[in-house]
Amino acid sequence: MDWSRAKNILIYAFLLLNIVLGYQLWQDIRDQLHSDLDWTSLSEETRQMMDMKRIQVTSKIPAETPALREITYRFVRRDPEPVPLENPQDSTIIFAEKDLVRGLQGEIPHIEMYRYDSFSGSVDTFMLHQRLANGLPIFEVTLELSTRSQKITAYRQQYVELIEPKVNQEQKILSASKALQSVIDNVLAPGSIVKDIQLGYHGQLFDADTQVAAPSWRILLENGEVYYVNAMNGAVDSSQAGKKESEK
Repeated sequence: MDWSRAKNILIYAFLLLNIVLGYQLWQDIRDQLHSDLDWTSLSEETRQMMDMKRIQVTSKIPAETPALREITYRFVRRDPEPVPLENPQDSTIIFAEKDLVRGLQGEIPHIEMYRYDSFSGSVDTFMLHQRLANGLPIFEVTLELSTRSQKITAYRQQYVELIEPKVNQEQKILSASKALQSVIDNVLAPGSIVKDIQLGYHGQLFDADTQVAAPSWRILLENGEVYYVNAMNGAVDSSQAGKKESEK
């Protein structure tokens, strides 16, 4: 028996087996990722458009479609400059809401009404948005926490109060998949990567006592560009389309 030849055959067989198992593992991982992201909620035409334009969606596509309405509000606080904290806090509290509230409630008014936005901000600034009783953020109303040497050292706050509308009925909103389809089909450039899809309230800010914001899907790209899709009528806010979060 030619043991050298048999040894080579066994080596090649093991290599082939590893290739087959590796390919199967890659398929399983890919299928799992696709399942988690729920691309099946997108139309076949949109998925074909994604392939053609090399567009990736790394974010889960939210499934909720609650009944919402436009809101009217007024600013009661808009800090022009950061306010130093008397007692700087460890920056790690940003990742635990209870710790954040406990550490800052003595210095920042209404801190419990803000939610950390991990997709916004910068290297030395944490960004939070004021949220309503239903938990949804108002994207234009922010609380910026400045950091230095792993400490939260200052804040710049915007705070608003809602004005109850006389006539404004709730209605079921457009789904996130429909909003995403509209942006993919009509707006996104080839090679775009969608990293976050979030429901909240958005509206252009005017030099007026009151402001109006509509339920909107915020679609954020890997390069920082942001698109807002009105969840009531499906319109993309052309005034903000393609701007970076820091440019709003």
